[in-house]
Amino acid sequence: MQFASHSFVGPAVRLALVGAIGTFCGPALAHPHVFVDGGADFEISEGGSLERIRVTWRYDAFETLYILSDLNVLPMPGSDFSDQSRVIVEAALGDFPPDFDGSVHIRIDGMAVPLDWPRDLSAQMVGDRLEVTFLRDLAQPVLVRSKDIHVGFYERTYFFKFSLTDAPAFGAAGDSCTSAITPFEPSQQTAEIRAALARLGREETPEDSNAGALLADRMVISCE
Repeated sequence: MQFASHSFVGPAVRLALVGAIGTFCGPALAHPHVFVDGGADFEISEGGSLERIRVTWRYDAFETLYILSDLNVLPMPGSDFSDQSRVIVEAALGDFPPDFDGSVHIRIDGMAVPLDWPRDLSAQMVGDRLEVTFLRDLAQPVLVRSKDIHVGFYERTYFFKFSLTDAPAFGAAGDSCTSAITPFEPSQQTAEIRAALARLGREETPEDSNAGALLADRMVISCE
């Protein structure tokens, strides 16, 4: 198996996170490195077309501390960013690396739905946690009326552990869509990949693995 270093966030932020986690975690906890919960809202038109997705990431307090420390941004406990600090955070985290592969992966009628590059990232503090949101337009709007939207919340190499915790909104579709979230449950089928991930070094990720997809939380959206 081949491995490569990951560049899902900027190099300075990544090194700060890896160093921080390495201080507290033994080898069995070396992978994944970053833990995020959140979800996605689906902007569906009155005509029933899915046009874009608003993605939310909420870093845990530990990751928040090291990301902001690396950026020399230290908001007061329980307060949001100053205007100047917000500009710094949004500029750093909005500079997505070339190998960015999402966190939201969509299939409709069994076909993957292409998404445009992330845009319009915004950041705020929610208690002691950093929350970011950004938009991803569909390359082409898709009619979702009378269809199921299958959503995986993951990053391919499992460098980030994403958890689907937020109920989605559906734009103009309103009450015509419902959602069901299925958290990942460990099983014998995933035991081997989890064991292999546990053996990775702290700066290694499985270059060709589909680990993120195999270990992902899932959501199915049904629209009338």
